[in-house]
Amino acid sequence: MLTASYLTAAAAMIAAALYLFLRLRLYLTTTTMLLGSLLLVYGPASLSFTLSSGEYGHLIRPLLADVVVPPSMFPKMTSKVGDLGPVITAVNFSLSLMYLGLIVGIEIVNRWFPARAAATEAALAGWSGRTAQDDMSDHRPLLVVVLALAVVMLVFSIGENHIGMIRQFFAIKGDNTARDTFRAHFGGSPNYLYRVILAAVAPMFVIWGLLAGALNRSWPLLVAASLLLLVTTLGKVETLSKAPPAFFLLQIGLAALLTFTNRMSWKTALVSAVVLALVIYVTTRLIIIFPPGMSPIETVYSRIFEVENETLVENFAVFPRLQPFAWGANIRPLAMLMGVPYVPSFSLVGSIWYGSPDITSPTLFIADAWADFSYAGVVVYSIVAGAVCRSIDLLFLSRGKSIVGIAVLAATFWGVLTLITTALNIALFSGGLLLAPVLAAMMVATARHLARPDALGEPAR
Repeated sequence: MLTASYLTAAAAMIAAALYLFLRLRLYLTTTTMLLGSLLLVYGPASLSFTLSSGEYGHLIRPLLADVVVPPSMFPKMTSKVGDLGPVITAVNFSLSLMYLGLIVGIEIVNRWFPARAAATEAALAGWSGRTAQDDMSDHRPLLVVVLALAVVMLVFSIGENHIGMIRQFFAIKGDNTARDTFRAHFGGSPNYLYRVILAAVAPMFVIWGLLAGALNRSWPLLVAASLLLLVTTLGKVETLSKAPPAFFLLQIGLAALLTFTNRMSWKTALVSAVVLALVIYVTTRLIIIFPPGMSPIETVYSRIFEVENETLVENFAVFPRLQPFAWGANIRPLAMLMGVPYVPSFSLVGSIWYGSPDITSPTLFIADAWADFSYAGVVVYSIVAGAVCRSIDLLFLSRGKSIVGIAVLAATFWGVLTLITTALNIALFSGGLLLAPVLAAMMVATARHLARPDALGEPAR
């Protein structure tokens, strides 16, 4: 069965790659970012990692000198659950169902909205030869929102002393454990509203404001967006983690790329890969103090391609072998309706493998689906994820290259990254995968309403 699971997973990955190249083609959309990211992190790298029994740096070790690598969690998991073969089998079959479910969700949306799907395909094909257009003739609502976000975030930053926290963190020299402890206690705002604005909302409005201000030569909008850029950057750095500031830079870079082209040619892919690697490497060196013998390159490689897959196996090893399936208790509203305590799966996994519920390891969204509803959850969650991403594309890209479309794609880039490292509901709202597009649609609708003559008190003609 284990061999069959590897063959099935490999076949599903090949099918997803063919679907990406031949059906979706290499246009930059929310859907292609989703499938491409999953194939990159949870594709062949996942199969290689489990085939090597969770050995870190297995593929790149021959390219490096003798380096210190973290120990694998596989022996510890084996000591508690016994043979990991059934666990890896479940992981492989779930990955197969995930890729197929995503394709089904995408195609369902295409069949439900054939006219928009056709318009989106035409718009994507002609994207590179057109100039970005502005869907809003009245930018007052955008200016008000950008200014409001900047002021709110600035108030939080001052009140929580973000600059002081950053200074204290970087004042710690030569002690990675002390930095980790400081990050765990003080990194990131304790306020949920601020965290949602920082992760899901502000980046989209930074890009939207800068592009709209530049296109319309609106100095107030450019100044407001620049202020929002500064306070957002401050908030990203104050998380004291390498990922938020690195991917914020990549969101801005993606928006800049989309103003010229949306095609991922081999040249564009190569340059993007180099920039991605450079940004992650630099931010990792700034945040982490590497002890002697530990390679930064191997650490970054393992963090991107191996830690995520290891935590996926950790989750599947817990459910149902060490804990029964939650059957909805892992979802707070359902737990309340069922009258049972809400205990998130990541807390259980952290307690079992690391002895503390406060230690959480990010992993793929199907881990929570599996913890709640086994294979059925994996299928349903995957279909929903594919349908949501395709719906965003059809809604914002069917009219061609627009400022709001570029801003939304930059926002959903972070949403997609959140989806491949955490639960579906968190990615949709806290990660902005659904929240950001909804806010963008509301903003466009508001601006269009205000632009109507009768909305200004003038008689309609």
